[in-house]
Amino acid sequence: MTITDDQQNRLRELQTVFLEENAKLNLSAIREPDAVWIGNISDSVVALDLDIFQRSDLKILDIGTGGGFPLLPLAICKPGCHFTGLDSTQKKLDAITRMTNALDLTNVRMLAGRCEEKGRDSQHRDQYDIVTARAVAPLNILLELGGPFVKPGGHLIAWKSMKMDTELEESLLARANLSCHLVDTHEYELPDDWGKRQLLIFEKTSSTDQKYPRETGIPKKNPLL
Repeated sequence: MTITDDQQNRLRELQTVFLEENAKLNLSAIREPDAVWIGNISDSVVALDLDIFQRSDLKILDIGTGGGFPLLPLAICKPGCHFTGLDSTQKKLDAITRMTNALDLTNVRMLAGRCEEKGRDSQHRDQYDIVTARAVAPLNILLELGGPFVKPGGHLIAWKSMKMDTELEESLLARANLSCHLVDTHEYELPDDWGKRQLLIFEKTSSTDQKYPRETGIPKKNPLL
C-alpha cells in the first residue's frame, strides 16, 4: 500500500473535519483523534492492499456509509476512481457532503435511499466494480443488500472480525442464490489494542436474480438461511 505525503496530509485533514462533524452529529462512537485515525481511517485504507483496487478508474459504491468510512479515506487515496456513498439517513449524507467540500473531494457523490430500493434501480443495479460494506450487517443479509449493485465479474468487500465461522456458514445459501462467491480473505492487524481483523472478498459471477433484493426490511427480518 503506497500512500503519498499529500494523501497522508489529506487523511489528517479528514480526521480533523470528521471530529468536528461528529461533535455535532453522532456519526460514530469513535470520538478520540487517535481512535479515529486507527479505528476508522487506517481500517479503511487496508483495502488498498487488495489486487482488485489497483485499477485507477473503478466505480465504487459504499453501502450504509454512515460516517463516511471507508468511503472518504479510499476516495482520498484513489482520486481517479468514482465513489458513491449510499445511506438512508439524510443527516449523515449532509455531514459527509460537508466533509467532501472541506476536503475538496470531487470524486464522491451521495445517494439517499435504502439498498432494497436502489438495488432495483437500473441506474445502480449491476453497475459497480466494487461494493464496500463496513459494520453494515451479517453476511447473509449483507450479500442481499449489496450484491445486486455489483456488476458481473465485480466484487463485494466486507470488513469483518476474525470470529466468522457461524456467519460464514449461515451465508452459504445467500452466496449461492446471489451468485456471490468468497474468493479471498485479507487478514491484517491494527496497532495498539485494536487487534486482528479481515476483509472478505466476494466475486459476483452472474447478474442477480430478479427476485433480489426483496422488499424493504425483509432481508433483515427474514434473512436467507
